[in-house]
Amino acid sequence: MRMSTSMLNQTAVNTILDQQNALSKTQQEISSGKRIQTPADDPVAAVQLLQLNDTQTQYQQFISNGQSVTTRLTLQEQALSDSTTTLQSIRDLVVQANSGVNNTSDLKSIATNIQGLEQQLQGIANRQDASGAYLFAGYSSGVQPFVRGATGTMNYVGDSGAQSVQIDTGTSIQMGDAGSSIYMNVPAGNGTFTTAAGAGNAGTGVADTGTVTNAAAWVPGQYTVTFTDATHWAVTDSSGNAVTDASGNPVTGTYNGSSGSVSFNGISVGISGAPAAGDTFTVSTAGQEGVFATLDKLVSNLNSATATPASRAQLATALGGSLQQIDQALGNVSAVTSNVGGRLSLVSATASSLNSQGTTLTSQISTLSNVDMVSATAQLSQQYVGLQAALSSYAQTAQLSLFKYL
Repeated sequence: MRMSTSMLNQTAVNTILDQQNALSKTQQEISSGKRIQTPADDPVAAVQLLQLNDTQTQYQQFISNGQSVTTRLTLQEQALSDSTTTLQSIRDLVVQANSGVNNTSDLKSIATNIQGLEQQLQGIANRQDASGAYLFAGYSSGVQPFVRGATGTMNYVGDSGAQSVQIDTGTSIQMGDAGSSIYMNVPAGNGTFTTAAGAGNAGTGVADTGTVTNAAAWVPGQYTVTFTDATHWAVTDSSGNAVTDASGNPVTGTYNGSSGSVSFNGISVGISGAPAAGDTFTVSTAGQEGVFATLDKLVSNLNSATATPASRAQLATALGGSLQQIDQALGNVSAVTSNVGGRLSLVSATASSLNSQGTTLTSQISTLSNVDMVSATAQLSQQYVGLQAALSSYAQTAQLSLFKYL
């Protein structure tokens, strides 16, 4: 095949341009540190890099979510700890009030202290995070959850929901807890029933909080234990009908005048002191009672107590119930605190796993995309020498002409 001078020149120029492009590409790889500048450089590796980068971005978002959850749960954990401390301080005051050595002034002073601690507890329950969102308002995080109503009753105006955030593929974590589940829905009494002294009692009888002796025999309802005289009692239901035993006989009993117990339907209630004829004690199926309602009743009972033996006996029964209710509230807070701790541990373990996987991803991305500087530098030198040789060769070829020999 005969090649013209122009074809030879064009071929030489194309060769030079190809070598310049290759040299420029290698220089760009060394400058950026990246082997793949465009998908065309390595289509398979480019697809893999895209997938790995997407996964890495997702992991970073999960880690960021976990950090947000940790911040929120840590604030909640501190609030729950402060709630426990406050409730324990109130409990200590109730024990002090129930010691039997306080005059009415002392009781009113204790009531004032408890009222102050109750306000402190309300402040804790209404605590906010750095952005102003309420910790215990559920989904209604922009609304103060615990507010006093027109009648003075504490109301929960948040909702029962709780936000969840994804911290890993297929793993979501609850960011908080609704205040209703912590401070409002507290099991009443011993969880099965509550006891109370009749408001008109004239004797000094005191009822304890009672125990369940046979859960299968318990029949939910409201019952009244009436002392027909100082040493005899009988039990009636909410309709005034006599409660009967398994044999169909009315449930009655004898009291020794100082201590004893009333037992029926699988439960037992301890009585101490000296009830008077006609004194009553009620036993009611337990429901739920908010801690603020408990504290409101406690303050009211302390402020209304008088120095009479009958009033002090009624107060002793009420304080026993208050102690039990505060213990229930403490147990409720403790259960939520343990749950929060478990969630924090899960977030920490998940973050650790994600960081480890992220390190592996970074290594894979580096292997696929980063240039081998030693090889690239050697290749650059070879390409530079080749380009110089091509330029020199073209220069010599361009000088060839028959006119030089004429």
